[in-house]
Amino acid sequence: DSEDDGGNQRFISILLRAIQDGPDNGGVTAFDPTDDRFTTPMTKAQVGKMVAGEPTEVPIYDNNGEISGYKTTMPEINLDSFYRFRIKEEVIFDKESSRLVWRILGIAPIKNVITSSGVDLGETELFWVYYPDMRPIFAKYEVYNGKNYGAKMSWEELFESRMFYGRIVKSTLDNPY
Repeated sequence: DSEDDGGNQRFISILLRAIQDGPDNGGVTAFDPTDDRFTTPMTKAQVGKMVAGEPTEVPIYDNNGEISGYKTTMPEINLDSFYRFRIKEEVIFDKESSRLVWRILGIAPIKNVITSSGVDLGETELFWVYYPDMRPIFAKYEVYNGKNYGAKMSWEELFESRMFYGRIVKSTLDNPY
């Protein structure tokens, strides 16, 4: 199927498929976003609930315009709305070579949370995946770049070459080691 060719795959789709496959089938485990230490595994159902959101009760009206019952609906999932991610990294100073070494530890998709009444609650992490577990999966998928068809690269090459923009949102500068 055309969606499976390496260059036509959304990043969030790759993450969700790896979680759906699970660690026993060549996939990965998702971890709870309450902390970024990869301590609390999430089930596939919990991940689905985080991505899709809560079901809502919608009234059903009869011909007279009166409510005749309710039905439960799930919000539509627009995968294009997941375009920001948090990356947890470890920065190590190598004394022997006198240089900084950056190591990616985890990736979390970010979702903008809006209540049913339209109140914007801000951004939240949906789940964390452990990057070393994702590396072999990222190596299978190519990054689509409409401006450069000649230099193809995998998602793994993109991350290892640090070809992404980011800003520091949290740090542990008080750690002397």
